[in-house]
Amino acid sequence: MKEDAKNHFDTIADGYHEEISGHVRDHLINKWWGIVSSHFMSNTRVLDIGCGEGTNVNFMSRKNLNVQGVDFSDGLVQQAHARYPQLVSQISQGDALHLQFEDASFDVATLIGVLHHIYSREDQILAIQEALRVVRKGGVVIIRESNLINPVFRLFWNYIFPLTAKIDRFGGEHWISASYLRKHFPQQIEDTVYFTFIPNFMPLSLMGIAENIERKLEAGPLHKLSAHYTMILRKA
Repeated sequence: MKEDAKNHFDTIADGYHEEISGHVRDHLINKWWGIVSSHFMSNTRVLDIGCGEGTNVNFMSRKNLNVQGVDFSDGLVQQAHARYPQLVSQISQGDALHLQFEDASFDVATLIGVLHHIYSREDQILAIQEALRVVRKGGVVIIRESNLINPVFRLFWNYIFPLTAKIDRFGGEHWISASYLRKHFPQQIEDTVYFTFIPNFMPLSLMGIAENIERKLEAGPLHKLSAHYTMILRKA
């Protein structure tokens, strides 16, 4: 199953960047940054695990962070090097379960939309433990995952999104909930934030209206039904 995931992303690597509309991608990463930016300072050492074709590495590099990215897919790493030639030395092939870095090498490690592509619960937990290993004492691991509490989003992520984009395999993902992570990392979890209600297919012309609705939902009692959550783990 491990090789199935790698082969999947190697196969779609050439068109990976176009699988999500640019305005939706920008909206999502900017929302995420608004939640987590307090954990970063200029030149913070960051490891982006499962960096794909480098979009998030590029984003954080432009924030004056000292970022390294690793991804299991050789095809995606090649795409990252082609798309961001200035980041060639910062993006390499690597396995989230066996990171090639020494203990306490980073201030922050990020797992952005990565865990649900890992093929078992045991290995998902191992990936988080590896991320914790490579951050310093007092450092943080930041997880962003899809949130399937809402049955509408459960339907979307499982059946609709795989028909419109090739990133997720039809019925082949291993979704992991915030509540499951809380059970396994009760001492490390510092915060969980639920965010975004805008689906990936939202047209640019409707983004303004959708963002206004989204802000109200995020601030109200239905916020835990959002499309994504971000979790902060602090290494003691």
